This record gives sequence, C-alpha cells and structure tokens, in this order.
Amino acid sequence: MKQDLLRSPHALLGAALVVSALGGLGACQGDEDEGAPEAFVAPGRCVYTSAITQAEECRDYTGTGWTAEAAEADCKALQGGTFAAGASCAYPQALGRCVLGGGTEDEYSIVLPGDDASQCAATQRGCEVFGGGRFEPDACQGVTEETGGSGIGTGGAVFQWPEQVCVDPKDGEPAGQSDGKVCTFGTISACTEPGRLFTDYASCEPVLTQRPYWPAPPSDFKTPSDDPRLSDPEWLGELAWVTEQTEACGCVCCHSEKAAPATGTSNWYIEAGPVWTDSFYPTGLALAAGWVSSAALGAYPADQNNGFSRDTAGLPTTDPARMIAFFEGELERRGYTREDFADMTPFGGPIHEQSLYEPSDCAAGEGVDAAGKVTWAGGDARYVYVLSADAANPGAPPNLDLPEGTIWRLDVPWQAEPVKSGITYGEVLPNTKQGYPAQGSPEELVPGTKYYLYVWADVGIPITRCLFEVSP
Repeated sequence: MKQDLLRSPHALLGAALVVSALGGLGACQGDEDEGAPEAFVAPGRCVYTSAITQAEECRDYTGTGWTAEAAEADCKALQGGTFAAGASCAYPQALGRCVLGGGTEDEYSIVLPGDDASQCAATQRGCEVFGGGRFEPDACQGVTEETGGSGIGTGGAVFQWPEQVCVDPKDGEPAGQSDGKVCTFGTISACTEPGRLFTDYASCEPVLTQRPYWPAPPSDFKTPSDDPRLSDPEWLGELAWVTEQTEACGCVCCHSEKAAPATGTSNWYIEAGPVWTDSFYPTGLALAAGWVSSAALGAYPADQNNGFSRDTAGLPTTDPARMIAFFEGELERRGYTREDFADMTPFGGPIHEQSLYEPSDCAAGEGVDAAGKVTWAGGDARYVYVLSADAANPGAPPNLDLPEGTIWRLDVPWQAEPVKSGITYGEVLPNTKQGYPAQGSPEELVPGTKYYLYVWADVGIPITRCLFEVSP
C-alpha cells in the first residue's frame, strides 16, 4: 500500500521551518468576556499531532466566523485531528499563545503544552516572523523580546555562514585533492571528498544553525526479509555506494545517529536497517530522485564541492544519473510513479514561497532617502539588500543569496549584534562587513529610479520587502 505522500523529510529552511518553530507554543486559553451578554462562544478545539514534529498541538477557533461544522472540517484536515465541540485548549503548563488572523472572523490560535523556556525564542519567531501572528507569552513571560532583536528574532540560533576548512587527511587515508589537504565547507549542502566522512572534516555545529532541526520518526516501510534484493550483490553494491555518498555530505548532521543531536535523527537515517532507505517517506524519495525540485534549498557547483552536485538529484552526488536511478528504483518498488508527485509543491517551504514574492511599494518612510538613510520596519537586521527593481528575491546560500541585480548588501556576522533601521547606504558599520560588492563602494542610486529594499532578520527571515525611489 502507498504511504502518505504528505509526510515530508527534513527540509532546510522548508515548510517545516515554520512548524518546528511553532512547536514550542503552549496552551491558549479563551479570551472571551464572560460578562458580555452577546459574547462569542468558540465552537471548539482541535487536538492533533504535527506531521513534522510529531508533537501534540491544539487549535482554538476563536474567530466569530467559525461555526462548529467549519471548525470540525478544518480539524479533520489536520493529521489525526480530534475535534471537541464547546471545548478550548487548556494545559496545566503553557509557554504562550500564537494568535493568527487576530481580529478577523477566521482568527484561531495554535497551541502546545510545555514549560521549557529554551523554546521561547523559536516559538516567538515562528509565530510572529513566519506565521505573521501575535505571540502572547505565558511561561515565556519575561523571556521574549522584540522580534528581530539579538536573540529572539532568530530563534536563538543565528545562521553561521559556511566556511571552508582545509586539513590534513586522517591517518591511513590518502592525500587530499588540494595540495594534499582535504578541503570541506561546513554547511548542509557541502560534501567532503568521496570516500571520506563529512564528520571527520567538518563540524555539524554550524550546520545545525543553517537548517531547522527537530527529531522526527522515520517511515515505517520495511523491506520484507525474503526480498531478493537482500541477496543481490549488484543491488547491495549500489546501496553501499549511496551510503558512502551520503556519509560524505552534511546531510549526516541530521540524518545519522552518529552525528545528529542527542534528541534523535530527523526522519530518515543511514543506520536504519536492514535497508536504511526504507526510512524515507515517499516524498523524500521523490526529492532524492529529482522528481520534485529542491532547488530553493541552495547548492554548490560540483567544482567547488569536491565533485558533488545536486542540480538534478536531490541528494548531493558525484554521479547524478546513478543516484537518480537508485532512488527511482526505490520509488518503483513502493508502487510510485512520477505522476504521483506531478502536483507537489517544490521543496523549500517559506524559502520557496519567498522566491515567488512580488514586492509592492514601500510604506511611507521606508526605503533610502536622498541623504542615503536606509529605513525599514520589522526590527533589527543581519542582512540589508538594495537591489534593482526587477531582481529576483534573495534565497538560500551558497548560490541564491546574491541574485543578479544586487547593488549593495550589508552583512552582520553571527557573533555580532544586528543593526537597527537608519543605517547609511554604502557605509560599513563596526562589526559588519560588505557582502556586495566584494570591494569598493556600491553604485550611486539615481533619483527617480525604482529600487528594491530587501531586509533579513537572519538568512531566510525577511522583515521588509518593498520598492522605493530616491527623492531628488
């Protein structure tokens, strides 16, 4: 039987970024005025298990437009949703509430039990930055800050930019390909040299800041013990090659018991047996086979990544055709065809959606004025872009963060405090650096010409995206 196509593998900056960030929300209590004779009575609550985090969540239907029938239908659309008419989400301990669509007829709150204050940063970021909601703390009271600040706005884990490290090979291993050294970028999309282990030549610590991580169960698909593949030397050889390729890449930071955080691997993992690719959900297999695009997640060209690329296959590989053939075989033995994924949205979640964003004119006071003052809304920033009006939206590094049409970018390294609105165009402040151009000053802005202001609280977290003109 085919497995649930909606169960997604670990995605970087994927749709699960929002869900995992919201995963720390606590219970939401009703906010109705019991003394008002015509007070709205919420139709009920929905308790369900997140398809991504596998944690319990609860939804309160607080908007006046919700009927019991509509709320119950919405609940049934959630994984394992159980609707309780007339009830509200109530837990003994709660981090807070995230009110979405506040003040509208469709208002509702996403809630989850808990009192772990270390989740407050990710909780508020998920609610306010990604969800566009309003976070009302409970156990998080006194821990939260203005979104976009030094910690809370980035979930407490600031994106650490990939750095290439060149080291001597491990004892007993051959000389490296770079004057005897082994050179590896410390990032989720990078790989060390074929036949070596990523964790021997790069740290997973920065990698885990570049993707949302959460422990998630694997698929329950199991290869039958009498499957002829288990005694087929040729097929087992291909599985061993896929394993070697995967172990050479940053994927292991979330998908290997030897490298993932102590809380567990995220979905598929290479120690699962007897056939570890059984731990993929069908959507993950489709990504690996290149049937569903994951271009929004970013990738290195092969000549910068020890021969590994992922421009056609979803997993980095030195032989895309061979990798694709293997995972197409895995899909075929589960009964899937390419047509089963024809309507599936490309991987990337918010990052993919951001690539499609169509900017409108800036609000009054935003943009770059005649004196060069750069003003934006939404909080403090780590990346400030000025682009041509028709430039593509910035995306995930290493290949999508400087789209054609970038005129200037100011970067704030992860160790430093973000900058506040009001900086000067072209000026490099202390503890910042110019991300573009590589050298020299940016071109002067021409009065009357439309430009695109794009500001990130951190990589993949836009807070201002709008078009402006410099006044004469």
